[in-house]
Amino acid sequence: MRIPWLLGLISLHFPQLMLRPTPILIVLIHTGLFASPLTIFDEADFNGPGIVIPETFTIYSGSNIPNNFEDKISSLRVDAGHMVVVSTQADGLGPGKTYIADQEDLIVRALPDELDNAVSFIRVVPWRSTNKKGTAGDLRDEPSVNASWYYRWSRNISEGQVSGEYEYVPMSWGAAGTSAPALADYLAMNQVNHLLGFNESDNCFDQSGQYGNPKLCNVPTAVELYKNLQKVGLRLGSPATREEGAQNTNGWLNQFITQCEDADIRIDFVALHWYDWESSPLNNPVVPASQIFRRFKRYLSNAYHRHRKPLWITEFNANRHRSTEIQNEFLELALPYLESIGYVERYSYFQPNGGAGDFFENGQLTSTGEIYRDQVSTPAYSSKKMPSIWNNQDVGSVALAGTTIYSDGVFTVCGSGSGIGGSADEFHYTHTQLPGGGSIIVQVDTVLQRGESKAGLMIRETLDEGSKHASIFLTESGQARFEHRSTTNGSTVATLKGNLSGPHWLKLEREENKITGSYSNDASTWTTLSEQTIAFSEDVRVGLAVSSQNDTNFCDTIFKNLSVQSDSVPDQSQDFLEVEYFKADEGYLKIEFNGLTGKTYTLEISETLEPGSWRSVNSITAISNGQQSLDYNSIGSPDALFGRIRVEN
Repeated sequence: MRIPWLLGLISLHFPQLMLRPTPILIVLIHTGLFASPLTIFDEADFNGPGIVIPETFTIYSGSNIPNNFEDKISSLRVDAGHMVVVSTQADGLGPGKTYIADQEDLIVRALPDELDNAVSFIRVVPWRSTNKKGTAGDLRDEPSVNASWYYRWSRNISEGQVSGEYEYVPMSWGAAGTSAPALADYLAMNQVNHLLGFNESDNCFDQSGQYGNPKLCNVPTAVELYKNLQKVGLRLGSPATREEGAQNTNGWLNQFITQCEDADIRIDFVALHWYDWESSPLNNPVVPASQIFRRFKRYLSNAYHRHRKPLWITEFNANRHRSTEIQNEFLELALPYLESIGYVERYSYFQPNGGAGDFFENGQLTSTGEIYRDQVSTPAYSSKKMPSIWNNQDVGSVALAGTTIYSDGVFTVCGSGSGIGGSADEFHYTHTQLPGGGSIIVQVDTVLQRGESKAGLMIRETLDEGSKHASIFLTESGQARFEHRSTTNGSTVATLKGNLSGPHWLKLEREENKITGSYSNDASTWTTLSEQTIAFSEDVRVGLAVSSQNDTNFCDTIFKNLSVQSDSVPDQSQDFLEVEYFKADEGYLKIEFNGLTGKTYTLEISETLEPGSWRSVNSITAISNGQQSLDYNSIGSPDALFGRIRVEN
């Protein structure tokens, strides 16, 4: 039986840096390996016997871990659609980690040092994939705002057992939410992956912080209670504090997370509240929504870079002292940003007390509700794994380490550094190799400006701080800048263009030694900002460059629709080889194909061809151009299994 099949178009449309393979033959086999939500191994790289952990919601701990595997696990594999929580103590306390296999199987070839041969707690549950947009409160009986999840500042067993598209997330809220009866309630919820922490526990005079003796607002008290939440094997959110509790360097939330880290208490994501109180809204109710939005972005940026964990904004609005018109204008700015920025995992708007900015009136959606309803939401969780052709790193001696977050074709690049300019540069760079001539194009969706921040495209000869380069940047206000350094460790020359109207697209082209920087509103009609002659070497690096121009903070930039075209390599738009399937009677698979030196090829197998069903079983890095082969043996089963080759590096 022949089944032609084209596998896995790469989402970035990066066609020119991949191998064009010749057709290959694949023999179909079957194996029982990894046929469970979780398989654990007592050696790295899946060596040793593979022990299956079934999907029963059961906590496996101590001597109850199958095959006496307590303190023996070194590698594991999580099947797509599942979440696993592991820790070093049988009660779930101690160093721990949450592993999520959303759309694809998760391969952990070696556990981190603190978990290797030390796991004594395991819980595996089905993973619920949902979108970012949620609601603060249960709105199931109201006109739909197309939200995917909700919470109600409490826990409810029956709601935690309801399947469907509107996911329920329980909250511990206060000290009682960490008690033994509360933990039993969470364990009874078979449709729950996440557990929110305390609610405004930084407030000694209101919400959960006012209760207890000592009060829950006492950080050590909160830490001691919170650690009990680890016992239920769910993904845990931090307490959600008021904005002053999260904003200040020595604020309540920062103290809490620091003490949790020191005590090896697991926190998987950070929950936040925000109402723009720092702007004194009672005295300044009428302000431009753009100013409110800028403060909101900086608040989120500060929180992410302080803790480097995904963010959930569980309560936010432009403030109850502001009009519906301002609330609406703010949401029209904020919602697309929350959907695009890589470090925000979920958000839920809080309808202000007082009526301005409510979702509903007389049983109908208001203008605010319609804005919220109409915002298309994107997947909340992403593995953040970039396509293998891309690398990211800081260039120069930056004081604050930058990062790049990738999700579904969108790059969030966060860079610090004293700047790009003069004779040396400091910035964060997401880059790939460009052999010879070619071009790179990107849409700059949002630039979070800090002073004279720069964000855009760069062609660079080396990764040294004084390297030759040519770049085209954009600022938050829309100013375009072409900058270049023609000699190593030489000076930088800039060409500026006044503020541009959006959308903003940038392009760099290289034709031999001629470098052209252009901008556009539609990626179709381009305006040249500058054209320079620079004697680059044959192979250069191209990519996304971001610098805050200030080593004490970050510039966060959202890039979309990134594409690179090389004139030196034939077109190829796949990160999987094109194959034809064949059925054989024996359980043996061998694939022969043409490879390129230095590239890594991985054999993946699947019973169904469905997304998330593929698992790696063998790989090779080509040491020369030409024919390569990968095989896999599973004798004794009559059923069929599909195979494919994944290209990396």
